[in-house]
Amino acid sequence: MKKLLAGTGNLIFIAVTLYLCYFIVSAAYNRTPAFFGYRMLRVVTDSMEPVFAGGDCIIIKEAGEEELAIGDIVTFVSGDPSLEGAYNTHRIYDIARDYTTGEAVYYTKGDGNTWTDEYTVSREDIVGKYVGKIPYGEALTLFLDKLAEKNFYFAAIILPIVLCLTSCVVQLVKEIRRAARKRGEDEEV
Repeated sequence: MKKLLAGTGNLIFIAVTLYLCYFIVSAAYNRTPAFFGYRMLRVVTDSMEPVFAGGDCIIIKEAGEEELAIGDIVTFVSGDPSLEGAYNTHRIYDIARDYTTGEAVYYTKGDGNTWTDEYTVSREDIVGKYVGKIPYGEALTLFLDKLAEKNFYFAAIILPIVLCLTSCVVQLVKEIRRAARKRGEDEEV
């Protein structure tokens, strides 16, 4: 039973370490990492007040075209040149079909804005559908802002990963030595 628990703990550690590596690589390429289709995003502006405001953290879930309807809040890659392809999260206020391709075209607007978005959104640009707001998202936002600082990022992320991996290597070496000693004792008998 003890070996089973130790093995399970090691598998969980490896899975968490691999996910953290995936998270770091995704962040390096300016993509938000997904976990079972869910993503966490930090809100930058107040365009969706009162639903959520700048500084909040929201959760979105990947959604198929058939799951999207008027009134849904979606996150999409913006076609607005001033946003340079950044994510934007607004409500769908109308859906039409492109008469040449037959593809759905989404018209969006921020709840806090008096104007509609100038650029339409295609299905391929939609990253996900709003699921909810994370409690204490403001504190998480402050932490994420700190992560943008290289020294804090190193101390909070890289250093613990290095220490954990070092600990694993030390444990592995001890286990190999213990197994070698046991083999040597068995051969003497």
